[in-house]
Amino acid sequence: MNTTARVLCGLIAFAAAALPSPAAAAAARTDLGITMQAQQKDQWCWDASGNTIAAYWGHSLTQTRFCQIAHNESGGDCANNQGYLSDQQRVFRYLGFPDAGTYYPGGQTLSFTGVKNQIDAGKPVGTRIGWRSGGGHMHVLYGYDDSSGAPRVEYGDPWPNNSRYNSMNYDTYRSNSQFQWTHTLSGIEG
Repeated sequence: MNTTARVLCGLIAFAAAALPSPAAAAAARTDLGITMQAQQKDQWCWDASGNTIAAYWGHSLTQTRFCQIAHNESGGDCANNQGYLSDQQRVFRYLGFPDAGTYYPGGQTLSFTGVKNQIDAGKPVGTRIGWRSGGGHMHVLYGYDDSSGAPRVEYGDPWPNNSRYNSMNYDTYRSNSQFQWTHTLSGIEG
């Protein structure tokens, strides 16, 4: 082998060694780019979260209209009542979504791989959390980050005084000193 060929083979071997392994290439941060809405009434976290998902899929509703469809109300306003992930499903069906999602009640959460699969398919996930102090709240999972080896979920929070876009370690999101992930709506496709 001549000198030029040896140098070329050496450069090729060096370049191949510098390429990331398939496992490293799979590690990534993915964000669906939702526009998280702030809830307009103190009980409307379910409404703002569901309407955020509807808007992600191209539907333009006011939060009042979203509430009216969910709770079968009419007129100029809608009651400031709590709602459920099943109320979001009702609106998604009304809007003609091909898949209004699968509802997982009472402590059924997605694994981190399940969250990744939903986000990689372009589908935000609706979640309900239960506060340790009592009551509940709704979020939208819109991304993940597993680039550091510690899986994180990206979630939208509709509470007006909270940051709209957040990131938390997956296991911490499932259960921490302030809240526990209690219900899930996944597979939503509009």
